[in-house]
Amino acid sequence: MVSLIENRAADPTDQPERPVGARQFAISVMVTLLVATAVVGSLPDSSIKDAAGPVLAPLMRVTGLDQSWGVFSPNPPRKLTEVEVHVIMSDGEDRVWRLDADRSLPGYRWRKLKEEVIRRKELRPGLARYVVRDVTDPGERAVRVLMIMQSETLPLPAEGKPKKVRKLIYDSKPAEQAR
Repeated sequence: MVSLIENRAADPTDQPERPVGARQFAISVMVTLLVATAVVGSLPDSSIKDAAGPVLAPLMRVTGLDQSWGVFSPNPPRKLTEVEVHVIMSDGEDRVWRLDADRSLPGYRWRKLKEEVIRRKELRPGLARYVVRDVTDPGERAVRVLMIMQSETLPLPAEGKPKKVRKLIYDSKPAEQAR
């Protein structure tokens, strides 16, 4: 009896027909709908999106394809700005300190500090004192601190070369030298 059941299962002509064609058709329709939904959802504002959007909106919400690309800036920053601090030592050595090289704080905090130092002149002496403490050892003497802002404006494609500007934003002798 067992061998009879095994033989019957092994013979594909004896198995009842499954609606394979209908199942494959349904899967194809779902895949096509998902791809169409993703494509329409990714289109910029257009008549196609306006026409198909209301029909596909429920499917977009259910599948999570309704997320907008608007989170990506249409106008990315075109200006890179860096601040470097030059500490001139009593022996003439120039020690350069950059915000991005200091890992004592997370990067976004240094970026905020850089933005504020550029905007607010009253913060520059404090940063200069910090840098002098950071780059000197006991017994060494700094005689001058220079803070330089370097900005690079990035042109749009085919608009030429980047424009670089260096500007002195702080020049002072450390407090110990003023006495």
